[in-house]
Amino acid sequence: MSDDRGMKKWLPFASLVEQAEALEKMHYRRNKIAKPQISNERAEKINNILTNYKGEELLVTFYYDGYLYNIKGKIKKIDLNSRTIYFEKGQIPLKEIIDIVVNDTDF
Repeated sequence: MSDDRGMKKWLPFASLVEQAEALEKMHYRRNKIAKPQISNERAEKINNILTNYKGEELLVTFYYDGYLYNIKGKIKKIDLNSRTIYFEKGQIPLKEIIDIVVNDTDF
């Protein structure tokens, strides 16, 4: 009779991987934030930047799924019908934009 435990010896490792994935998901959900409200002044600033955009590089802060993200780049297209801004690296709905900075040397 063989003493080889076969796949049984790997089962504890598999449960640790599943546990780690569950903990990661729980941590992700726990750290979510509510969408920040922007002031009228900031909304006007964003509108002015987009209205007068002439190909400058931008740093756009946006909200997605409970987190704030930044995208840096130039706008390829602003689609007013779908209310979406298209960048080389992706797209952002206008309603999710929190802030825009133009030609800032800090980013």
